[in-house]
Amino acid sequence: MILTTSRKPSRKTRSFAKALSRFLNWQYVHRGKISLKEFENKRICVISEIKGNPAFLNFYDGDRKLIEIFLSVSNVKKTEIDRGEVVYFGDKYNFFEALPAKLLEKFDKRPHFLKKIVENGNELLFYIGEDLIFKIRVLGVRRFDQSL
Repeated sequence: MILTTSRKPSRKTRSFAKALSRFLNWQYVHRGKISLKEFENKRICVISEIKGNPAFLNFYDGDRKLIEIFLSVSNVKKTEIDRGEVVYFGDKYNFFEALPAKLLEKFDKRPHFLKKIVENGNELLFYIGEDLIFKIRVLGVRRFDQSL
């Protein structure tokens, strides 16, 4: 998955995009003047903002928009984020291709995954070990492809 931003992102949006891409092991692309047509035939996530704050995650598969998530983001804690699997604890908001915890619990009860996303109501908490790196409050979800 490729993660990019709107044309002229604020500093807060750029730091959130970089942290999210490192956390999820996605490729971050500094967009600049690159058109979205440059990403044809690829799966991408575009972060858009309102008044300098990250406000939307738009997921595309090629030129088809799949999901739009309206959100608010806490401040991102600066930390070293290593590559590795991400485990998702929750039922509603696993948009990030993370390994569902229910699947993990069927096979292996040891909590050896360092990175985890924990769903708490309408919030997604992103942890590395016991440290909360940032949280996303999901304010709304619009699906464009009903097959998901």
